Amino acid sequence: MPKPPPEREPDPMGRVVDRLLAQLPGLQGAVAPAPPAFRSSAGEIHVSGGSYVEPPTLIGLWGRVALGLALGVMMTAWPYFRECGLPLYGYLCAVTAVVVAGGWIAMTAWQLRNGVAHILALVLLFWGLLLTADVLLPRTGYAAAPATWQCGEPGSGPSWMRWFAPPTVE
Repeated sequence: MPKPPPEREPDPMGRVVDRLLAQLPGLQGAVAPAPPAFRSSAGEIHVSGGSYVEPPTLIGLWGRVALGLALGVMMTAWPYFRECGLPLYGYLCAVTAVVVAGGWIAMTAWQLRNGVAHILALVLLFWGLLLTADVLLPRTGYAAAPATWQCGEPGSGPSWMRWFAPPTVE
């Protein structure tokens, strides 16, 4: 036969804490004072003493998801040379944008408690990390075919670059 739980003794400080909490504004049934606002000549309402940030909405979230996924998919069809040099760094900046977009969308989806958008954002984040690994691993010695960060001699690049290389005199 289970024992009944022992009775809890009243907390001696409980009444003091309850009394102090009741004195806080907003807990007595009164509304906390709003920050002062004013209208501009354009009719907009501005809150002085700080900036008001509009909470994210579902339309904004799904707009971010659509743009992020479009960027992630388009990275597979990158139309420019990206083997070495400045074009490689430009590609890495675009891949960083995919990773940042995935993280930003994931945080917003978590804030709005939208599970589908959160999963899509995590997939986008993972895709960005895979694209980053595809670029970084050959250049750090973790791939069978090593690659370099900087372009070598004029004739060592891709075949289309040989057209623009100066002719060699033998």
